[in-house]
Order: sequence, then C-alpha cells, then structure tokens
Amino acid sequence: MTDDGPSIRVIPGGPLVIVGIPLHRLVHDGDGSRLAEEPDAGTGYRLCRCGATTTPPLCDHAPPYACFDEPAPSGILPKPFTWDVPNGAVPAVALKANGPVRVAGGVPVVGTDGPVDPGVRVSLCRCGASGAQPLCDGTHKIVGFKEP
Repeated sequence: MTDDGPSIRVIPGGPLVIVGIPLHRLVHDGDGSRLAEEPDAGTGYRLCRCGATTTPPLCDHAPPYACFDEPAPSGILPKPFTWDVPNGAVPAVALKANGPVRVAGGVPVVGTDGPVDPGVRVSLCRCGASGAQPLCDGTHKIVGFKEP
C-alpha cells in the first residue's frame, strides 16, 4: 500500500480499509447503471466484511477488529467478472447490492498474503464467507447475504 494514491488493505478477519477513493453504490437505472456516491464515507473509510456493523456498509468495530473467523483461501480462484464502469469513472469502488465490492482502475489491493493482482477490475468479498478471500467467489448468493 502506498501513500501516493488510492489503495485498499484487507484486515484479516476485519474490514477493507480504503484510502483515496470515494465510495459509490452501483445503481441500475432502466437500461444501464450509474454510480451513486455514499456521502458519509469520504475518501478514507473502512468497509464491513462481517455483516455485524451497526453502521452499514461502514465498519464500526475498533482495532484489532477480529470481527469474524475468515475462512482460509481454498486455492480456487473465482472466474473473472465484467462490469462496465458507468461514465468511465476510474478508479472506482462501488458496492453491488447484496453482493461484493467492485473495484476498477487498477487500485492496489493488499491482502493477508500480500498484494492481490487488481488487473483492470476486481470483486472483493463483503459477506465474509468467500473461499477465495479477499476475492468474491459468489458465496454471498449461497449464504443469503443481504444488506440491512
């Protein structure tokens, strides 16, 4: 993680710490989608990954966090996903409704085992149950993850 640009750090068993990039929601409007800014997040915030926060989507726990028992990576990487970033707004961090955190624009992501190759786009788990932590593997659909 660097101090000279946007970055995401994954806290083991805790939140995603995002610096230097505003938080958005991916909102579907008719034929397309748009990014709606989350005004309470600012550009430095912690996103909950355990679902036990009282201030969703932000984490309200204090360090050292230990919010949940994070499953060990299964070694199975999720399939690549696609999403068209509305208005070409990159870098971008957006919450998919009842799903993962979408990241675009090559934002550096540092996971528990070191840097995660962000590629052009990455999808990060926020249900806490992915077998490919910190990446989303679609488990949120199986466990029924719902935003409050």
